[in-house]
Amino acid sequence: MHQISLRTICVTAAVVALGSCDQLSALGLGPPPAASAPPSTTPISEAVADLRPYAGNLYSDFIAGEGDHYGLDQAGLSAAEQARFSRAMAVQSAGALMDGGGAEALVFSGCAENGCDEGFAVFAVDTTSGQVFVGVRDGAGAEVLSPNDRIEALLRLNSPARAWDKPAPMQTASTETPNP
Repeated sequence: MHQISLRTICVTAAVVALGSCDQLSALGLGPPPAASAPPSTTPISEAVADLRPYAGNLYSDFIAGEGDHYGLDQAGLSAAEQARFSRAMAVQSAGALMDGGGAEALVFSGCAENGCDEGFAVFAVDTTSGQVFVGVRDGAGAEVLSPNDRIEALLRLNSPARAWDKPAPMQTASTETPNP
């Protein structure tokens, strides 16, 4: 009787030792191996083209060329929203790269014909995802026409007023010669 107990203890100890080393499956004592997940049928999204070379361009030039897939139609704006955007961005500023908070965007902005107090518009493209943000401020108020929380946070971070529709004043080069 004593010999059976000793044998049982030795077998039990061996099973526990093998189990901790994932060897039970090799002996056919453990659970069957899990089946692998089927390969994904979701296509990998296209990589976003490098947008950095377009800094310095006007939005109208950008969408007339390589950025044609970033037009207002593709952003999902209605005809009325497109007209409102165009009026508020009649006088365009050169596009600029902005970064902060872990995000980077190519930002195009402009003002209405009678100045930024009458209308302001911004169109920004996330350089990582290619997603856009479109906003307009005019007599009808400030409205985000194509929301993107990440880009909106970036625009707020880069604004002295912490508002996407109140950008930092454009820096201009001084034409004066410094005194030595």
